[in-house]
Amino acid sequence: MITVRVQAPYASFRRSYARSFAESYPFAPPATVYGMLLSLVGERSRARHVGVRLAFAYARQPAVATTLRKLSRYKYGVATKQEKLGNAPDFVETLCGLDFLCWIDSSGEVGAARHGAAVARLEERVERAVLSPETVTRSGIVCLGLSDDAVDAVTLVRRPEGRWRSLVPDEAGEVELPTWVDHVGSLDTRWRRFHFDAEPKESAPSPPPEHFVAIEDPRPGRRG
Repeated sequence: MITVRVQAPYASFRRSYARSFAESYPFAPPATVYGMLLSLVGERSRARHVGVRLAFAYARQPAVATTLRKLSRYKYGVATKQEKLGNAPDFVETLCGLDFLCWIDSSGEVGAARHGAAVARLEERVERAVLSPETVTRSGIVCLGLSDDAVDAVTLVRRPEGRWRSLVPDEAGEVELPTWVDHVGSLDTRWRRFHFDAEPKESAPSPPPEHFVAIEDPRPGRRG
């Protein structure tokens, strides 16, 4: 198991059913963090490291900013329609000042178990990517969510210090976040409920097992 600290100035995690008002999830969804880690190590297959377990703790609850943008409905060259009917308000929520710890436990990875020593586990690949980034081939920069939500830093943490607020899986929790996203439809999208600690606590080197959420691929025949 390893721990990484992820810091980003801003990011937007649009809710699955958001429409004209682009509401954001209040925290980075596990599915999004998993995708960011795959990007960090240069992995293109989402199924490669399914079975990995992730746990999260935040330095603070991210602040929410709402941006009002002008949305143009018509392409350039339709000036008359654009002037009268084309402009519409577009509200977008953005989280500001994201700073969280992510514990990565690869002991249950399906891909690693299936391919044996031929495939390094995700925690090993993340550690190598952080310590030797020149060895990783990827497309573009590492982002948290949208392609313009660049990550400031991903650093290895040998022993967490300070006080953090945990995001804990809880069937009665007030926060619902996707753990797997179906990018074609919605059939295979999966959610889990979480609660966010009201008060910060000294972080332990390893969270208890119930703080982890497993990344599982619900698609048949696509497990690793």
